Amino acid sequence: MFINDYGQKYSSKADNAADVITMADVGGIGTLIYHTFRFKDYEYDDMPDGQLALTPLVYKGYEPDVDKDNTLNGSDLFAELYNLGKKINDFSEKKSFDELIIRFCKTVAHPYDIDTIYMLLTEDKANTEKHGYMISEEAMFPVSDLKRDIEHFYHGAQLYFALRQIADGEDYDYLSLSEGGRHFDGIYVFDRFRIPVMPGTEQDDPEVDAFEPVSKEDWEKIFTKTVAERKRYEQFIEEHKHELYKYTPQPIDDFYHLREKLMDMIPDFRMRLKVDPKTNKVVFAADVHSVFDIAWYTLARYMVDVQLTDEGTNEKHYSNAKVCVCKCCGKAFIRPAKQNRRQYCGEPYCDRKRVRERVQRKREKDKVEEQQVLQKANTRIEKSKSL
Repeated sequence: MFINDYGQKYSSKADNAADVITMADVGGIGTLIYHTFRFKDYEYDDMPDGQLALTPLVYKGYEPDVDKDNTLNGSDLFAELYNLGKKINDFSEKKSFDELIIRFCKTVAHPYDIDTIYMLLTEDKANTEKHGYMISEEAMFPVSDLKRDIEHFYHGAQLYFALRQIADGEDYDYLSLSEGGRHFDGIYVFDRFRIPVMPGTEQDDPEVDAFEPVSKEDWEKIFTKTVAERKRYEQFIEEHKHELYKYTPQPIDDFYHLREKLMDMIPDFRMRLKVDPKTNKVVFAADVHSVFDIAWYTLARYMVDVQLTDEGTNEKHYSNAKVCVCKCCGKAFIRPAKQNRRQYCGEPYCDRKRVRERVQRKREKDKVEEQQVLQKANTRIEKSKSL
C-alpha cells in the first residue's frame, strides 16, 4: 500500500517487473564503508529522564580512536553484532552483560549517532580538552536501547541463517531457536514446529473478530467447541503416537511465511545518494545513524539470496564476501567469495574438526568404492561360472 498527498492509502499500479525497482536492480548498491570510532572507556550515568546510560570518557590523554581509514564495512559489523548477541545470550559465558557491551564499544565501534559524532571528532577545530564534555554528552546512550537493539538484530540474524540452512536442505537445530537464553527470549515463530497438527484442525478453528463484542452465548459456544476440539486432539495424539512425525509441520513447508516474518523484522531505510569513501563513486544507499542500521542494511541486501531454488539458496554463487556461521562453534565469520564452500571459521579447534570430518568422509568414500569393486569382481565370477 502507498500513501498519497492527502494521507489516503492506495494500491500500487505496477503491473510488470519494470514498474518496480528492487535493491538488486539498482546499480551501485553495495556494502559501503562506514565511519566508525571507539572511545577508550565508558562510565554509567543517568539520562535526564532517569534511564541508566553509558557515557564515553573523553578528555586529554583519553582521545577517541577514529577509524579514518574506514576499515569496518557492513559485513564486519553484521558478524560482530551477531557474535555479541550470541555471547550475551549464552548460559556458559562467564562475562556479564555489562562487560560484553562495554568491550564491544571499546574494541569494535561506538553504537549510536555515528555520523554526527564522527563529524565532531574529525572537524578542524575539534579539541578533546575543550570539547570533551560536549562530545561525551552527545555520545551518551541508554543501556536499555542497546540491549533491545542487540536482541532484535540477533533474532533477525538467527532467523536469516536458519532460512539459508533450511533452503539448502542442511541439518539445522531450528527448534532450539524457540528456547530462551541468558538474556533474550526465543524466536516464537519456530514453536509451531514442535506440535503435531491434526488434519482439518486449522480449517475448523472458530473465527472471532477481535474488534467486535462477543455475546455470552457466543462465548459459551466457542468454549464448548474448544473443549471438544481439545479432547479430539488428545485422542488423535494417542492413536498416532508412533507416527507423529507425519503430522508435525516442517520449516521447509512454511519457508515463505518465515521469510515474510524476517522481512517484517527489518526496519525501513531512507535511501539517498552517498559517496563511497573508498572509491569516491556516487552510489544509492541507506542513510544510517547506528551500527545496527548498517547491520540491518547488510542483512536486507543478503535477503535477495533467501529463496528456494532447485539447488537451494543462491548464496553459494554470491560474488562478494559474506557472513556465515561456523558449523562447529556457531560463531559468525566473513567468508570470501573464492571460498564459497567454506563452513568453518578457521579457529584451531574448529579447523581440527573440519580435518577429522574430511578424513572420515574420505574413509567412507574409500569403503564404498572398495565394496563396489568387490561387488563387480563377484559379478564377473558368477558370470564365468554360469558359462
